[in-house]
Amino acid sequence: MGLAPPFCCFFMLNSAQLFGLVLLGGLAAGELSRRLLSLPRTTGYVVFGLLIGQSGLNWITPLHVDSAQLLIDLALGLILFELGYLVPRTGARDGLNRLLAGIGIALASGLLMFAVFTFWGFSPRAAIFVSALCLATSPAITIATCSDVGAKGERTGLLYTMVAINGGVAFTAVALMTPFLTDAATLGDATRLADALGSIGASLLLGGVCAGLVLVAAGRLGRQVEHQHLLILGCIVLGVGTAIHLEVSVFLPMLIFGILVQTCDRKQKVVAIRIASDARVFMVVTFVLAGAALDIVCLQQFWPEALLIVLIRLTGQFLAARLAGRRLGLSQRESLLLSIGLQPMSSVALVLLVNTQMLYSGMPPMLVGILMATILLMQLFGPLATQTAIKGFGEATRLVPKRLDTPATPST
Repeated sequence: MGLAPPFCCFFMLNSAQLFGLVLLGGLAAGELSRRLLSLPRTTGYVVFGLLIGQSGLNWITPLHVDSAQLLIDLALGLILFELGYLVPRTGARDGLNRLLAGIGIALASGLLMFAVFTFWGFSPRAAIFVSALCLATSPAITIATCSDVGAKGERTGLLYTMVAINGGVAFTAVALMTPFLTDAATLGDATRLADALGSIGASLLLGGVCAGLVLVAAGRLGRQVEHQHLLILGCIVLGVGTAIHLEVSVFLPMLIFGILVQTCDRKQKVVAIRIASDARVFMVVTFVLAGAALDIVCLQQFWPEALLIVLIRLTGQFLAARLAGRRLGLSQRESLLLSIGLQPMSSVALVLLVNTQMLYSGMPPMLVGILMATILLMQLFGPLATQTAIKGFGEATRLVPKRLDTPATPST
């Protein structure tokens, strides 16, 4: 859908104008979504992106989105660090139970989706790769929605943990499969497997180095909020830049970075991390650009398949969560709510899918369309799923939006 040429030329925006439009328009759309419709702000951000993107007014084109890739990577770094830092510290036994449950939830939903994709006639390589992409729950939607409703409590901490594990499993699987998705690749190629394992190892090492740097430097700086804020922000930017240089995913190193800082900071050297305020700006930009990059035509063409994938994904997650319910201390109702909370799909899958198409010409267009339709569906309704889960847990402390004339309390 495009505009008449004179109107398009009038709205040729430079980078600063584009950034301002995304921030202000996203802010307005988010507030309208929250205050008028009682929907999460993130839904408003995505809808605004659809409106000004290739599905609507076409003010933001795929070229704009590509040119903002560094900004998106930095946003992901901030969000993933925060997700890792939000994973609550637990004892060894509880931690192991949560790890096993999270891996089980990821594998159960992944196997069911793989079965569906192969039943539809797609090749095993493509089916495994796309199933892995579908595993990841969006950390940005989870954090933003939980922040909006003031989510606090044990079940919220469990949700953060499951989102982190889901993402870790998903992007480890993607890293393992990507070297085999070239046209000349053959499964079992030791060199390609070594490259994949090396990529994962580099990601883990990078996350560990960033965490070590923060913990050591925080001890030297003391409990000075401003200095520590700059320290952590600088390490995130450096880590993202290094990941790009090494050609590894930003996801794993930044997630590991946050988890290690939280877990290893026994003496509480790191204080008052205010990354949320930085991440909030980037979150708005990320959601609006994600909406702008998505093509609503895919949803119109493949909505039945996308809806089936969502249901299959939810079924696998619920069955695994129910089986792990005793270990996690969850009732059947809470297992269902946890599964609902895991529904938002990560928009990172869209970026990885586009990059993979450049390497593997055998990726069927129909499969790409189904995945894009599924991502779009869950970008729109995923925030509501997270809000429903938190409300069901009884851990939403500010679900009712404030009046416009009431001063807002700064979020932490």
